[in-house]
Amino acid sequence: MKRLIQVISMFMFALLGTNPALATSIVSTSPTAGSILSVSPSAVSIKANSDLVEGANSIEVTNPSGVRVDDGSIQVQGSVLLVGLKPLETSGTYTVSYTLMVVDEESSSGTFTFIYNAPGEMTLATPEPAASEDPLSTNNPNRLTDLFVVGLMVFAFIVLVFLSRYAKQTFNTPSKPKVQRKNPSASKKFLK
Repeated sequence: MKRLIQVISMFMFALLGTNPALATSIVSTSPTAGSILSVSPSAVSIKANSDLVEGANSIEVTNPSGVRVDDGSIQVQGSVLLVGLKPLETSGTYTVSYTLMVVDEESSSGTFTFIYNAPGEMTLATPEPAASEDPLSTNNPNRLTDLFVVGLMVFAFIVLVFLSRYAKQTFNTPSKPKVQRKNPSASKKFLK
């Protein structure tokens, strides 16, 4: 038993004593990864969990055709990496590729995407005016449900009137006093 406890304690000390290599992680992005935009953003930013090293980070934004649409002006502001964008013109999925570097940590590379719908290319469905229908027509699937609900309401009103009259009749009549009967034969006995 002592040997088992020694092995387990050695294993625990080994696990607690090791320091895994930390990697830089992303806290947030703007535009948010996977978002759908209808207004062209002017920049893309990535916020890391620690302050970034100046000059060691990279960020590129490409359009659906794979052409770069960032203007190449990369800025580091503490833990935020920022790059300016040219005006986006085509709809589709835009890919952001990045490499983040923090002092004494491994670099972190990855990609995320966002979707942009160009206003000139968006097509919205134009509602067509509906032909006026007879309100009593039976083609409307909700018509039967509407009639059923109205019928239930009328029935409930009739039951309410009946119950209110019944309650009024039951609770407004005074209770009849009990009449005590006298036994005529018993009273005559004492009189004689």
